[in-house]
Amino acid sequence: MKACVLTWGCQLNAHRSEEIEGVLEQAGYRLVDRPEEADVVILNTCMVRQRAEEKVIGRVGELARLRRQGTLIGVGGCMAQGRKEELFQLAPGIDFAFGTAEIARLPELIDRARRGERPGHFPAPLGWEHLPVRRRSPFKAYVTVAEGCSHACSYCIVPFVRGPLRSRPLPEILEELRELAGAGYQEVTLLGQNVDAYGKDLGDGTDFASLLRGVARVAIPRIRFTSSHPAYMTEDTIAAIAEGGNICEHVHLAVQSGSDRILRAMRRGYTRDGFLRIVDRLRAAVPGINITTDIIVGFPGETERDFEDTLSLIEEVGFGTVYVATYSPRPYTRAGQLSDSVPREEKARRLQEVLSLTRRIAHELHRRHIGDTVEVLVEGYLPEKARYYGKTRDFRTVLLSGEERLVGKFVAVRVEAASPGAMEGSVVKEPVA
Repeated sequence: MKACVLTWGCQLNAHRSEEIEGVLEQAGYRLVDRPEEADVVILNTCMVRQRAEEKVIGRVGELARLRRQGTLIGVGGCMAQGRKEELFQLAPGIDFAFGTAEIARLPELIDRARRGERPGHFPAPLGWEHLPVRRRSPFKAYVTVAEGCSHACSYCIVPFVRGPLRSRPLPEILEELRELAGAGYQEVTLLGQNVDAYGKDLGDGTDFASLLRGVARVAIPRIRFTSSHPAYMTEDTIAAIAEGGNICEHVHLAVQSGSDRILRAMRRGYTRDGFLRIVDRLRAAVPGINITTDIIVGFPGETERDFEDTLSLIEEVGFGTVYVATYSPRPYTRAGQLSDSVPREEKARRLQEVLSLTRRIAHELHRRHIGDTVEVLVEGYLPEKARYYGKTRDFRTVLLSGEERLVGKFVAVRVEAASPGAMEGSVVKEPVA
């Protein structure tokens, strides 16, 4: 039997798809990339925004029209956990559904669907599953260090679909990292919905700073982590980032708004000035650090003045990348009970203004590196650019000429040109054979 897993959403979802594939592979399924070739197609979904749900519903409809006789369609992940049985009405082409917990039962659900049932399995995500992983890359890996979030920002559905914070024991994390180091992995990203809250539920004094210090002793050249919440970024964590030789000079620090009024309504737990102090401390401790962020525009009650505060914060910080989205109400959240007062057209205008500003800033930051030589981990080939691509330690994209043999290797690249999306250059030093 052949299975295909399609993924929406964050890096945590990408890694969960690797676990879903691991479970299926262990059960005897052969994984394929094209849903048209599969006997079972699974959509691992996101529910952070309404648009993500609409895409899944549309994709289920497409697959239901195109599928071969006997092909099963399953939907899992955050959207399934949030919508539960309602999902079968929203997307009638679904044969089975499962939430964010007890993924190990997936083969059983498929067998039941094959027998003509239409099963749904949505237990509360309260524990921790140890699942096999089918890694999609031989040189980059994800390692989940914490699941869920207990902060409950007013707009965020994560605590409802992923459950409360559940930190993984430090020795277990370090053992997985040592295995990855032994297998030759060059880069590992530590994952958590609120990664720098790691350890707060363990009650043994373990925290994110101690995790980073332990990880820094593992022989993996690059360690990244995401996603950080400013309310949990401590002085000790900043010190650990600065101390760790393999901890990359990049922090994704989601600010969401530059307005104190909106930050309070979002229940973020910090002020604009507090966020700027964190930025200053990061830059003092880690010179050249690349700080990226998330922004939501059009939150209920956001005025033009609030939006201008966000634009001025983006300008003041000079984020390397801004991931911006328009607000959409989510069920179960406090903000979802508020009037969605900003018109759709105004949200779209504000989104475009943020994109325009961040492109300009990114272009300026990239131009500053022209003439520099940077270390790049080559990740793959972009046919549309006819160039290979990779990332610097500080998470900037570099396009380069090269060959397939460079993929998964570190090369030195001299930067010769820049655009808002990437730097471009030539390899001046290839890896030692």
